[in-house]
Amino acid sequence: MEIFMTAKRSWRKLSRRNFIQTAAAAAAAPFVIPASAIGADGETAPSERITVGHIGVGGRGGGIFRHVQPHKAAQSVAAADCFKSRREGFAAVCKGKAYADFREILARDDVDAVIIATPDHWHVPAALAAAKAKKHVYLEKPLGLTIEQNLMLQKAFAGTGLVFQYGTQQRSMEKCRHACALVRSGVLGKITAIEVDAPNGGKGGSAAEAPVPPDLGEDGYEMWVGPAPKKPFTPDRCKPPGTYWIYDYSVGYLGGWGAHPLDLMVWGSDADLSGIITVEGTGDVPAEGLYDTVYNWNMKIKLGEVDFTFRTGSDRTRFIGERGWIETGRHWEKAGDPELLKVPVDAYEVLRLPKRDAAAVQNLAGDSHSGDFIAAIKTGTAAVSTLKDAVRSDNITQLCDIAVRTKSAVKWDPVRFQLVDATPEQTKMLSRPMREPWTL
Repeated sequence: MEIFMTAKRSWRKLSRRNFIQTAAAAAAAPFVIPASAIGADGETAPSERITVGHIGVGGRGGGIFRHVQPHKAAQSVAAADCFKSRREGFAAVCKGKAYADFREILARDDVDAVIIATPDHWHVPAALAAAKAKKHVYLEKPLGLTIEQNLMLQKAFAGTGLVFQYGTQQRSMEKCRHACALVRSGVLGKITAIEVDAPNGGKGGSAAEAPVPPDLGEDGYEMWVGPAPKKPFTPDRCKPPGTYWIYDYSVGYLGGWGAHPLDLMVWGSDADLSGIITVEGTGDVPAEGLYDTVYNWNMKIKLGEVDFTFRTGSDRTRFIGERGWIETGRHWEKAGDPELLKVPVDAYEVLRLPKRDAAAVQNLAGDSHSGDFIAAIKTGTAAVSTLKDAVRSDNITQLCDIAVRTKSAVKWDPVRFQLVDATPEQTKMLSRPMREPWTL
């Protein structure tokens, strides 16, 4: 991982090796208050900025931290992480406070919002705690470890007025937005099929017990594991791809990467709401090594009357209709007939996105995903990646995992939020036990 720090609004690269040393030096250096800090030169005064706490500042969390720093309407004030070097290093960069326990950030009255980028098994528990503390939440994908967690999170945020931004940043990319708006506008006619591909997971990982590194420590490891089963520390357990491919902490790339193209499927079509969802298919679950999430999956799904395939491959979402097809992915779009992409469409109108008042969101850095989160808080509008849609796409991930592991067809009612004609084995997988004293 490369980490970036700001100096007079320019970015300069730092290696992992000298990051902490440089951050500490920056925190100890004489502090000069620029005109922007008191609201001069058209900048947002500190009293009007959205104060942000960062929960999890590893690879992805560190990247989001970096994206937040240029936002003139936001100010990072705290970092929480189980690894000491991470929390102290990032706290020094923003001249905030470092915490080993994220709940201390949530207890602060002066924190408006949190960005949660922990390992997957902490996503919903941390977000539930944030909702209880009345904090706006940016939550990295995927959503929960189970359908039960997804539905509990949706209930917790309902009616609170809190902004929730899901970390499917492709919604803040122009090509993805345009393609989904075209499909929703009807240029393809009736949608008959949808194809979604996502990068594959894998197998392996060392299961050999090893000492907990000093940077994490026994207390840090206890917190890192949290509600998951407590198992001996191994070299590959608390770092990628282990954090993505160990079933105690994740459902693997079914959700960890599948969240992106599945979210675009939801954004571009309501096919998943058109009737009973039937999921069946195949996938591999490693029998040896540390990694044990599903990979090599090939799912055949019916969304009402729409045929839907979800399999390993590239990162893409293709909509097939009566008049051809449109496909999109990160920063790109294409169509069987290129003329389809030229059809005029107001993406904000079709996708019902808030057209925020320009004056209210001045001093934001472009329309990046974290910028959209800050703008939503400033204007009291919904973020582009809503919790409602996150639950829709992530539930499909969970249904695929259930189908592969039970080797059976799974049926889901997307209106009643319940399995149809479920077996006891399928029903059992709607939830997971949590290690005491943690609870939802």
